[in-house]
Amino acid sequence: MRLIPESLYGRLLAILLIGLMVPQLLSALVHLYDRDTVLHQTMGAESAERIGSIVELLDPMSGAERERMVAALNGFPLEVVLTPNYQKLPDQQESGDEQFYLLFREYLQQSLPPGHEAHVEVIEGIIPLEYDDSGELHQGMLMMRSHQMRMRKMLGVERQKIKSFHVQVRLSDGMWVDFHYYLPKKIFAWPTRMVVALSLLLFSVLILTWIAVRWVTRPLSLLSDAAEALGKDIRQPPLKIQGPKEVRQAAKAFNTMQQRLSRYIGDRARILSAVSHDLKTPITRLRLRTEMLEDDRIRDDIETDLDHMEEMVVSTLDFMRGTENPEPMQQIDMQALLESLQEDLEPLGIRFDIEGQVAEPIRGRLVQLKRCLTNLLENGTHHGGGRVWVRLEEFDDRLLIVVNSDEAGIPEEELDKVFEPFYRVEKSRSRESGGTGLGLSIARNIARAHGGELILKNRPEGGVAAELELPRS
Repeated sequence: MRLIPESLYGRLLAILLIGLMVPQLLSALVHLYDRDTVLHQTMGAESAERIGSIVELLDPMSGAERERMVAALNGFPLEVVLTPNYQKLPDQQESGDEQFYLLFREYLQQSLPPGHEAHVEVIEGIIPLEYDDSGELHQGMLMMRSHQMRMRKMLGVERQKIKSFHVQVRLSDGMWVDFHYYLPKKIFAWPTRMVVALSLLLFSVLILTWIAVRWVTRPLSLLSDAAEALGKDIRQPPLKIQGPKEVRQAAKAFNTMQQRLSRYIGDRARILSAVSHDLKTPITRLRLRTEMLEDDRIRDDIETDLDHMEEMVVSTLDFMRGTENPEPMQQIDMQALLESLQEDLEPLGIRFDIEGQVAEPIRGRLVQLKRCLTNLLENGTHHGGGRVWVRLEEFDDRLLIVVNSDEAGIPEEELDKVFEPFYRVEKSRSRESGGTGLGLSIARNIARAHGGELILKNRPEGGVAAELELPRS
């Protein structure tokens, strides 16, 4: 699995998204951490100050007055109970927030009147709905439990863990005041508005980054597509001169290159047409003069040489015109094309079988592809002398046509050289042992003009395979 995108578009998009979104997320996390710290400090200072005020208020009162005052002060989130002695609440667990505990204890020491013994806990736990009152809990603690149960039922938080300050302070006459100051859970929850704002911000950054990167890289994609199309057809329309300065300069350079190539190819085609005409004229005169020879053997030899010369001229012109594609592109059924070649080439001694099926047509030039396949089949038949068969393989983006033959293998170092013009593995240059040496060169030119490729491979079981790969679009 590749973590780094291959395209420039993907890499720019990843860099910008990481560079913009990661700092935003880290900033949001820092903000939430600071918010949580400030809330703890505020809640700790407020609750400690309130507890200190209540202790200062209850300390000089008599028992009856304290009971009435406690009944008036008791209410969620602060629960106050008078108890005769110190007793720790069961079924609770310390929150483990040491920093919070120390901070609250410091605030409480500053708020309490001097000389009062105090026990402090920061706890987090679930207060059960039912209690066994047969234990050692005194009446004051049972009253607190009953009040807690009513508050949990009323708020619907009876099974949630709730963080609270548990403080027990000893008054001057030995009576203990038990405080439970509950911290509302919603206060410490993620702020909905901030989360929504952050989500909208990240979504906006994502959309704007995608638009910006697409806007910057699209000219490069157009230039790449134009270069690929130029290899298939030199007469492509010029690129539009638009966009940033660098893109306009690249488009101008590309259009200039295309114009020069088009002029060069056009000039070459005109020269070759003239040469073709000039060569065919003396060949025709020689044929006429050959007819006047009385010696049949000499006349046949000269006519054979003239046929060879004319074949070489035609093949050379076909090869040199490889980049000229006057034929329009069309949808071609390769299955039907190969079946028609079976019938057309059989009278010439070229017989082959077809393996596989092609369901979808491909886009190409019919005459050129027919010439390419004919050259491959002729090459396999003339050099092999044995069985020739064609295998078809379909893929989502390409079609693979493999022409197999039983001909003798080609040395590995010469598998690519055989595509060079006039190169032949057999060095005698005899017509009986081979053609002009341009068949494979023309076939590869046609394949590349369609955006495909043609390669030769030695088959492991013997023979040679010519693999013609053609794109679907």
